[in-house]
Amino acid sequence: MEKQIAKKKFNRLKLFYYIASFAIIFCGFIIYAVFRNNNSMFIFQIISRPSALAALYNPLKTKSVWSNMFIYNLPYGLWCMSGLLLIRGIWINSGKWRKIYGGIFVILILSYVFLKIPKIIPGTFDILDLIFIGFFAFMESLIFHLFIRRKIT
Repeated sequence: MEKQIAKKKFNRLKLFYYIASFAIIFCGFIIYAVFRNNNSMFIFQIISRPSALAALYNPLKTKSVWSNMFIYNLPYGLWCMSGLLLIRGIWINSGKWRKIYGGIFVILILSYVFLKIPKIIPGTFDILDLIFIGFFAFMESLIFHLFIRRKIT
């Protein structure tokens, strides 16, 4: 009976990770869809752009540093956190595989940012992207170690 209760808690925790991951990536996509001109986005060179995205576009009127960070840098951090949450949810009981796949994921994200320097990937390299990616990766790890690890050990 006690094992069943523990398994239910464990499954709820995994479900929480999956829901949080998808909610956070959705927020990143909403920022792109609503506030950024997405005509030249890399993804739309691979797949066709849905026509509904043009109707959602509503650029911010201000050009402050904060609005630019919100529009251009925050999505990278959110996508990083979303991927790390998904990886942690999938391999929550296997630290070895979680570290391997988490490391591969972070390398892929950093590669995407750094490949903008030689123009292999379209876009502009921005050091703030790296800061946001690092901050959100750190926050995901901090949240896990402060709040979640105690529940599963």
